[in-house]
Amino acid sequence: MNHRRWTFRGRTLFALGAATLSWGCTHAPVAKYVAPAGARAQLVMRGEVQSGEAYGVYLFDDAAQCTGLRQVGLGATNRNPETTAIATGLQTAEVLIVKANRSACRIRWSFEPSAGRKYVVTAATTPSGCRAQILDATDPHKIVLEPTSRRRDVGGRTCAPLAQTTRLGDAVARMSAAAVGEADLPIGLAPSAPQSPGVSVPAVSDDDLSQLQRK
Repeated sequence: MNHRRWTFRGRTLFALGAATLSWGCTHAPVAKYVAPAGARAQLVMRGEVQSGEAYGVYLFDDAAQCTGLRQVGLGATNRNPETTAIATGLQTAEVLIVKANRSACRIRWSFEPSAGRKYVVTAATTPSGCRAQILDATDPHKIVLEPTSRRRDVGGRTCAPLAQTTRLGDAVARMSAAAVGEADLPIGLAPSAPQSPGVSVPAVSDDDLSQLQRK
């Protein structure tokens, strides 16, 4: 085993822990997350970080208010945390990512895990910042964005009220409904307007409809 590599990795994870404290989340070491008794889901953590970077995944005791931080797992280059059992129902995950220059960024997602399902929290660095998502990976052949997930750190706030956030699934459904309302209404079923005497109505040809469809 390369001792120098592991020493460097240890320093990177230590920097992540220091960054956690610098956020002002707690004045004591962050306690480990322990799933309560009862129905559980699985949480997998995967990172795409560069050399010298690290990430941490946390859950809150109070998911609605984002209080009571608990450490689920820490990861670094070529090292991901072990899969963890988590409680079902509303959960808020915080992903803290520390870059090689020791700058850090935090992303918070709330979601509603169901018993027996498997979820993946992804963490990645980008040239301009960081990225994190929550996926439903219950079916490994059909991994999708978790439809109940909603961003909590929006509008300059670190924990926006749930009532002021939107589930991804609801947002997609509304966008789909709007697209259907704008583009897919059956032209032939529109009721004809009553014609006034002496008013001529221009004929509509197939060419006219084709031009409309191309716009």
